[in-house]
Amino acid sequence: MEIRKLDVSKHHELSFVENLYIESFPLSERRPVETMLEFYKSDKPFVIAITIEDEQIVGFLTYWDLDDFIFAEHFAISPEFRNGGYGRKAMELFIADLSKPIILEVELPATILSERRIGFYQRLGFRLWENIQYQQPAYYEHTGTVPMKLMSYGNVDIETNLIEIKGKIYNIVYGC
Repeated sequence: MEIRKLDVSKHHELSFVENLYIESFPLSERRPVETMLEFYKSDKPFVIAITIEDEQIVGFLTYWDLDDFIFAEHFAISPEFRNGGYGRKAMELFIADLSKPIILEVELPATILSERRIGFYQRLGFRLWENIQYQQPAYYEHTGTVPMKLMSYGNVDIETNLIEIKGKIYNIVYGC
């Protein structure tokens, strides 16, 4: 498996990411596709990466390099490849390629699916910061904020540094 940056000049790559992004994330948990692509093409510290296995795109990952840490914003594996170990392999590669801590948001553990997602990241070594109250800012005015939990991988203490971490995420990623 390999992870590499999306080539926006390749229609099949762009189409794959757009479709999987819309299919995998509810409106309240994703920005407009056009905005995401504008960020990627700009000088923002934002990356859209695709995961490839046997010359076939199986998923994608978006993330922000926020100097002290990486903020992993979206990660999805195509439905036909789910439950085949591709997500684990992709995330292990992503972790291995980075020398900075990783922070991500997860839905509250209120459903079996959200509990499974949290367990997936925990098995990879991520820590769930259960006692921290966190709201994902709204991507759209009409959707409102979304209650989430933060998880981290690597040497980062979210409890101690919450104000700085949250400030960077809110300011750079969400523009608020």
